[in-house]
Amino acid sequence: MKDYLKGKKTYVTAFLAIVAAVGSYLLDEIAMQDMIEAVFAALTAMTIRAAISTEALK
Repeated sequence: MKDYLKGKKTYVTAFLAIVAAVGSYLLDEIAMQDMIEAVFAALTAMTIRAAISTEALK
């Protein structure tokens, strides 16, 4: 399992954060602005992770 998740943990965690943010919004626990901020933060983490792994391969 560890080998399967190697290099994917950030993406899985960010995806789960997006699901949690959307779910919280749909349950009226957070405002739409907070959901959008959480989604952008997760997408930023994914983007940074992709950039780091791309540069590391060079």
